[in-house]
Formats: sequence, C-alpha cells, structure tokens
Amino acid sequence: MKFIDSDTTFPISSAVVHSGNVFEAVVTGIPDGAPRPVEGGAGAEMREAFRQLDLLLAEAGLDRYSICTARLYLQDLRGEIAAVNVVWKEYFGDHPVCRRAYGVELQAGMRLEAAFTAEVP
Repeated sequence: MKFIDSDTTFPISSAVVHSGNVFEAVVTGIPDGAPRPVEGGAGAEMREAFRQLDLLLAEAGLDRYSICTARLYLQDLRGEIAAVNVVWKEYFGDHPVCRRAYGVELQAGMRLEAAFTAEVP
C-alpha cells in the first residue's frame, strides 16, 4: 500500500494505491494550506478539487483517463449540480466516468467533497 500526500496535521492521506492496481482519492475545494474553500460555490470548488486530483494522479503515475468511478457529496445537490456538471464536462470531456452524487451536510463552509477511484495499469 502506498499513501500519497499524507497530511502531517491529521492522520489521513489524500490518496492511496492499494493492491497494486487501485487508486483512491478524496479531494475538496480547499487548497492546500488554506483555511477555507475557494470562493464561488460548488462549481469553483469542483475546479479546485480537479486541480488537486491531477496532482495526486501524477504522483501515482496516472492521469484523469484512469478514473473509473466518482462519488460527489454536495451541500446543496439540487441547487449546485448544474454548476458542477459544467466543470465536470470540461475536465472529463467524453471520458464517461461512473458517477454518483449525494446531498449531504458537509463541514462548515464546504460546498463539495469528491472521491475518485482509478485503475492502475
């Protein structure tokens, strides 16, 4: 098992490669070292989450086209899924990731959290 971008403040990692062929990551709209999410709602937070995801994937030797499943957790699913979908389409294009989206109560100030699974060749 390989932990990627382990947090030295909390006992967590942003990503892990396990069994040698599965990559999993959880990202938010909070930039590294920032106290709060980026401004602009769930769409802006999705863009920041994808920026972080790209860094984690690169560290594992992967890219966005390795992603096979995603889970989105939104503070206001009905109100913000359209903005997230715009950013999603920009990022993935015609790569049809299997995605689930849930309305949940997130930590104060967060609009979005996202979890991704990728295949490691």
